[in-house]
Amino acid sequence: MKGNCLKNLRLNSLILLWVFMAPVFFLLSCGKKAPPMPPREKPPAAIKDLSAQVQEDQLVLSWTVPSLKRTGGFYVYRSKLPISEPECKKCPVLFTRVADISITGLPAEEKAFTYNETLRKGYRYIYKVTVYSEAGLVSSDSNYVKFVY
Repeated sequence: MKGNCLKNLRLNSLILLWVFMAPVFFLLSCGKKAPPMPPREKPPAAIKDLSAQVQEDQLVLSWTVPSLKRTGGFYVYRSKLPISEPECKKCPVLFTRVADISITGLPAEEKAFTYNETLRKGYRYIYKVTVYSEAGLVSSDSNYVKFVY
C-alpha cells in the first residue's frame, strides 16, 4: 500500500508541476525564433516594351524601365533552337540566362537599356528580360521577342 501511495504522490506532483509550469513556459516564450526579416517589398514591375534589332550578325535588345527605385539589375534569358528541328507550338520554352546586367552606379535618370549579342545563322531565337530588386525580388517575365536568323 505504501508503494502505491508513493507512486500516486509522484504522479500527482508531476501533474501539478506541469499544470503550473506550462503556462509560465508559454507566457515567457515570444514566438518562432528566426533571423530578422526585412519589411515585405513588392517585386519590381515587369518590362513591357522589349524589342530587338538585328544588324548583320549582331542582336540589340532594348527596353525601358518605368522606375529604377530599388532596382538592382536585369536578367536576360535566351531560347535557341536549330531551324532544322520542327517547331513545337505546345512545348514549353526552355530559357537559359545569358546575362546579368547590374545597374549599380548608373544615374537615376537612366531609363533605356540595351543588351548586345552575336547571333549564329540557322537558329530560332526567343528572348525575355526580368528585373530584379536590390532585395533579390524578381519581376515577372517581359514580353517575348522571337525571330529566326
